[in-house]
Amino acid sequence: MTTMTERREDTVYFEAALRPDTGASMFAESSASQSADLDELKPAPGLAERTANALQAKGFTVRHIGTFSISGEGPRSLWESTFHTHVEVRQAELEGRPPDVTATAGAQVPYLAHVSSEPFTMPQDLEPFIERAYPQPPPRFFASPIPPRVSYHHLRVPDDVALLLRSHPVHDRGVTGRGVLVAMPDTGFYRHPFYDHHGYNYNATLAPDATRVQHDEHGHGTAEAANIFASARDVDFVGVKMGANATLAFKAASDLSPAVMTNSWGYHLPGLDTLPNFLRPLELAVVEAVRERGITVCFSAGNGHVAFPGMMPDVISAGGVFVDETQVNGEFKLEASDYASSFDSLIYAGRHVPDVCGLVGKAPRALYIMLPVEPGDEIDSSLAGPGYPAKDGTAADDGWSVISGTSAASPQVAGVCALLIQAQPGLSPDQVKSILKASARDVSEGKSAMGQVAGDGYDGPTGAGLVNAEAAFRLARSARPRGRHAFPPGR
Repeated sequence: MTTMTERREDTVYFEAALRPDTGASMFAESSASQSADLDELKPAPGLAERTANALQAKGFTVRHIGTFSISGEGPRSLWESTFHTHVEVRQAELEGRPPDVTATAGAQVPYLAHVSSEPFTMPQDLEPFIERAYPQPPPRFFASPIPPRVSYHHLRVPDDVALLLRSHPVHDRGVTGRGVLVAMPDTGFYRHPFYDHHGYNYNATLAPDATRVQHDEHGHGTAEAANIFASARDVDFVGVKMGANATLAFKAASDLSPAVMTNSWGYHLPGLDTLPNFLRPLELAVVEAVRERGITVCFSAGNGHVAFPGMMPDVISAGGVFVDETQVNGEFKLEASDYASSFDSLIYAGRHVPDVCGLVGKAPRALYIMLPVEPGDEIDSSLAGPGYPAKDGTAADDGWSVISGTSAASPQVAGVCALLIQAQPGLSPDQVKSILKASARDVSEGKSAMGQVAGDGYDGPTGAGLVNAEAAFRLARSARPRGRHAFPPGR
């Protein structure tokens, strides 16, 4: 399948309007839907199929036989010779914006259109079937870089998340994640205008079993990637769109040799004290990434799940802290999220989850952070509408949804990891984890989804607490790197 952003510059994508049996026309001066009964615009029975056969006989590809038109495509040379005309390459911008707003341009997509003033002749053998035929330009998708407003307490990216994770002071010192590659296997990575508007280095590629690189039919990856940039605005980001095999996607991301990987997914293994055999390849891929390749790997702790690989000792397991709008003595109130997991692994002795926390909403649905999604995708449409906290109050096709979960926490933490690696290249994954834990903000209130209660110091629901980018940065500057590539050869 050729997607909207993979249009070939040598192909004409067209609609051929079928000739109505009544002699009426859909091209009458007034709108056909206002001036004519639709039955008057229908072709004679069987005409659509005969038209499709005629187009195919000429060499065109028919993609869809509709009631009123045929959708097809064909080489530029075939189109021009068939209709004795000429077409030219033009550029369309996928993401639409008001013409009076100055912003970074969206994705530019080439397409073929008629050259102005060129003649167009319907071949004699197609005249009985087709009234007119037109090349089709790509549409604009109306996703705004500016999120909508909703009436309940929520956070917006990047500023609110950066504020609460204390990333701004680190950015002000010139440490923004620049030059640090962060990879993220997930559902897909639509090029939302939010990313271009902010000038983020946002890229996507496919796992070997995935398709449609420019689309995110679910919306999860597109949304959660924004959390990385809130923590570290200048990282080099690449999202790896998953196919059916998550292990394959993880390995494809690891093969890119990123400094940091973030993974907002996993498997629920309640009550198990032995890892199932089907997860062994993934376990080894994670171990290889961390121990052999020196990649700092973050995983979500789960949303009430006993999550693997989030339970692996090699990874940074990200739990959840909720921060409301209440301030006491100038500080926001922190509490453990009752939506996020905390548990002791039965598979890995002595392993407690989480290590540290990001920002996560509360039960029942953790509607907390306004994040960009592909307009009309599964998340956008399923959460839309009034009725908070069951619905998020956004429109079903506006390209924004209010979500979180530990899926948001892992990329937030990964962004802070990128800041530390820029500040002190050569930090090993275990050093990065230790620095995050030593510098986290203590959370002494609330409870996790498993019912563990927070208290002073290291506790069950939040581990070491909420990541603190500023404190972690200060600590990392004086750490002696011991990663695999901490020093040049010979030193």
